[in-house]
Amino acid sequence: MIKLLNDGLPVFPLSAGLVRIQSLYRSYGTNFDFLRFYCQIIDDQVTAVMSIMDGNATIVSNNADYDEIIDFLAVIGAKTVYSESKLPLEIVEYGYVVNKSVVPIKAKLNECKLSSVYDIMSTSFLLPDFDTWYPDMSHRIRHNGAVAISNSIGAAIGLKGDNCALISGICINKNERKKGQGSQLLQELVENLSSSEIYALVDINGPIEFYTKNGFSIVSEFSTYKVK
Repeated sequence: MIKLLNDGLPVFPLSAGLVRIQSLYRSYGTNFDFLRFYCQIIDDQVTAVMSIMDGNATIVSNNADYDEIIDFLAVIGAKTVYSESKLPLEIVEYGYVVNKSVVPIKAKLNECKLSSVYDIMSTSFLLPDFDTWYPDMSHRIRHNGAVAISNSIGAAIGLKGDNCALISGICINKNERKKGQGSQLLQELVENLSSSEIYALVDINGPIEFYTKNGFSIVSEFSTYKVK
């Protein structure tokens, strides 16, 4: 059975996917038509938790009925689904989930203009147009669901869950690349996230060595699938 969630998220094992879901819940709650949260229940046990925003789903699961979930996603019009479990769907992106446990500190938040963050991040990441990206990002930051920083080195964005966080993106300014300053920007982001468990998603051809040299370990794999 799949149930619509209106009064909080169930307790579920921590993962990068769960951070994505918690960040959305912290930012928006359940009062917006473009975002919904669901759980799957089998024999009175929660076997999956899902968020679906603008046709893009995230699922975390444990002994779930994936046939039921896939049928459900197709019915409600989901276009893609992120999962750290294997699904019988076409893969459009995949890579590694890395994790680092830290002692959280209450860092002074890096005050920055989101326009500067956008300008830097868009040189390396495919972002929506600014007028679409800005309201979402500013809303997430105001509701403690995300952090954005920028400085002379570059810019970075992280998503915040419940004492856990997910690095969404790090981008070094073109004139500062290959100078070994990425680790400094990563550390500043981690401090501003003030969480004990930090995750990142690294594309299969991405800079996995950058994260491992900064103390992260590979803990699982992730895929983004096309929903048929």
